[in-house]
Formats: sequence, structure tokens, C-alpha cells
Amino acid sequence: MSKTALIATRDESGVDAFSAALSGRWGYRLLGLEGVCGSDLETIDWEGAGRMLRAGEVDLLVANFYDPAQAGREFLSWRSALKAFDHELVDLIRLAARQPSAMAVLGNPKAYVEAERLLAENDGGLTSGFRMERACAALHAVSRFDATVAQYVETQGGEAPDLDALAGFPKTLSYSWRRGVSLSEGETGRQKAALYGSFEDHLEVVSGPELDYRSIADSSLAAFIIGEFEKATAVFVRKGVVVAMASGRSAEESALARVLNGAGVELRGATLAVNESIGTAEIAELESRGVATVIAPSFLGDSEESNLRRLAAREGLGFEALHELRSVVGGVLIQDRNRVAVNPFSWRLPSANQPRVEDWDNLLFGVKLSRHLRSSACVAVGDERLLARAEGMVRQTDFERLVTGSDRTLENAALVFDEDISEPVALERAHSLGFRVVAHPGLDVTTESELVESANTLGLALVATGVSFTRF
Repeated sequence: MSKTALIATRDESGVDAFSAALSGRWGYRLLGLEGVCGSDLETIDWEGAGRMLRAGEVDLLVANFYDPAQAGREFLSWRSALKAFDHELVDLIRLAARQPSAMAVLGNPKAYVEAERLLAENDGGLTSGFRMERACAALHAVSRFDATVAQYVETQGGEAPDLDALAGFPKTLSYSWRRGVSLSEGETGRQKAALYGSFEDHLEVVSGPELDYRSIADSSLAAFIIGEFEKATAVFVRKGVVVAMASGRSAEESALARVLNGAGVELRGATLAVNESIGTAEIAELESRGVATVIAPSFLGDSEESNLRRLAAREGLGFEALHELRSVVGGVLIQDRNRVAVNPFSWRLPSANQPRVEDWDNLLFGVKLSRHLRSSACVAVGDERLLARAEGMVRQTDFERLVTGSDRTLENAALVFDEDISEPVALERAHSLGFRVVAHPGLDVTTESELVESANTLGLALVATGVSFTRF
């Protein structure tokens, strides 16, 4: 008995080839929704499509809709946008998804390959498990559609614009994330965990062990840090802490080589993120050092099985998420991700002593890194290499004890704080360690005269960036 597939796709990626396979290989009768499908299909109007779905006369609905968050921007008013959204198409998808025992519904073009495999294995039919899985995906998709439309109306439909909603904080916030990976352990072995969302769309495991809690957390931090840099840069993170980092100085000496050839740093169990390709020689070196995970745009040479987890950066390394979420009692605390532009042209130079030409690269390096550390924090940078760092200081002067743990010289290095220097004694101790230039936000102008006087006396260059990157 002939089976029927109804085609109604806004995203036409792969649908022509999939439709041809349905018709040519498995004998499906193809119907196209009037005004949505291509002209080469037998068409059916909206009323007829709804009637066939309710009667169970469709075996497969291949349908998806315009994203209302994107489509709404094309209209001058929320009323015209509301009328133009794909409500009728969404209703058809919802209708099909409520009948998983009778029909299948495919909305995501990525599912076509799996559907073709199952059709080949089951004489042109789809398994009940696949139909149920796709029905759930469709119901989640239409629920996101409804939530997005509601947020659009809340933002645009009032007597006055909702400024908070326009800034990205709507009255009602809805998330619908699919579970990507179930983890046997969380932060400790006594906790269960799971990964939700599109992490694997951005960082894809190409070889090595499966993801675990620590590799996911460290990979995220490393990816956000590396996204700050256009220059070739390599950063190592272990247990949420940056342990080594450097930028390349020339095409002949890569950023990764600068880190690996520097003073000894324990890299066992660390995650590396690098914004340049990694070759087999580097992979061998990293594995010998006990590195656990490597993130890179691409890997050169054969990808042999090893204990080194390799993640390919599919969408680039940078700020993919707009919001940071933190669980609190009874809810979630949300803020914009810290993406303040680093603009050295806006920095002030209040001291008589000025940074030297070679200091500017170190200052840029340190400022870009500082906002990813746990406050209160500072970093010591020399020759575009992380020399030492101090995080979570109880007292600001604790940096003296924390940065001297490094076996690298601090002479003529730059010291970058992520918060205002509170008193001149911090400058005195920085000078005693050999630092030549010190940077801080410089937002508290009431203390600046004292700091400038101290810097001038000590011969330090003091830089005020004007932006507090980390305040928590």
C-alpha cells in the first residue's frame, strides 16, 4: 500500500534529495503544502492538509518554520509581524507530533540521514522509537515557537517598549535544551551530571575519550579565553585555572611552542585551546606531557586513537553565548557575558612614567586574560607570556606572595589587576618585584592622586583602563 509524505519546509536544506529518495526508492506519494513547497510537487491546500493529518492519512510530515525571533525583525509593527509568523504551519506540526503511533514528523534537516537509514532497514517504514523521538523534538520546537512569539509580543506590544526585554531580559524566560551527553560523574564522583544544549555543535569530539564534567568546564573556559585573541595564542586550563599561556611572536615560532619550550609547568590533566592548527608532532608532545584535551580549528595528519581528547572548533572560538546563568535559591541569576571591548586608545596614562613600546603587547595580553579569572585577581605578563597569576585574593597585597611562586623573572614585566588598586603599598610591592608597568581599571578617582605620586616616586608607569572587567 502506497505511503504519503507531506512536504512543508521553510528550511529547504537537503529536502529535495530526501524527497527524491522517498519517492524513488520507497514509493511514497509526495504532497506539497500550497505556498510552502516547490512547484514540482502535487500540492494540497492548508485545509486539506489539516484534514488528512487528523484522519491519519499522512505517514510522514516533513516540515519546519521560520524562526519568529528572526522573522519579526522584518516588520514595522508587532501586529504585522504577529500575523506573518508561521502559526498555521506550527499547528500542522503540532497535530502530527501528537500522533507518533500513526505518523512521523521531521523538522530538522540533520534527521534526514538517520531517517533514510531506517527506511532502508525497514522496507520504507520508520521505527516506533524514531517516530516518538522526532515527535518529542517537534513538540519542543513548537513550544519554543510559542514562547518566542509571546516574548516578542511582551517586548513590542505594550504601550511603551519594554527596555529590559529589548536588552535581552524578557519578562518570561524559557529554555528548551536537549540532553547531549549523560555523565557518570559530576564535579565529584558522588554527583551525577548531564550536558544540555549545543556544546557539541561548537566543539566536536573527533577522537579520544568521551567528554566528562571537568573536560567540558575547562574546555568552555579555554574557548572563551582564546576567543579574545586574533594573534596566534595558546592557553592551558586545569581545574578551572589558567596554568600557562602565550601568544606567538612570529610565524617561525608558534604560540604552542612558546608555552611548551618555556619554563616547566605541570600540564598533566590540562586542557589546551589554540587558535592555530595542530600537527602530529605537537600531538605527540602534548600526550607525553599528560595533556587531557586539545581544542583547535583543525588537526593535521592522521588522527590515531590515543588518550588525548581532540575537540574541533566547528563554529570558531569565541563568545557564543550571550548570557551567563548562575543557580540561586528559587531561581536563576542571569547576566550578560563579559564582552566589554578592550580598547587601548581609551586608556589613561596618569603617571609621569609612560609604558614603553614593548609594554603595550603585554598590557593587551594581560587585560584580555584578566576578565576570565576569579576575582580578585592579577596577572604578571612578560614577552606576551603568562609569567604568574594570583586569583581570589583576600587582600590585594597577597599578589606578592602568590606571583613569586613562579620561577620566571618578573623584571620589566607588566602587572595587570582586574580591580582598582586600593592603596599605594601595592605599587611599592610591585616595584620591589621588578615590575615596570602596572594597569588597573582606575575608576576610583579619589585615590588616583596618591597612586600617581607613588608611581612617579618609584619610577613605575601606571595605566588606567577605565573598565572594570570583573567585579564579583
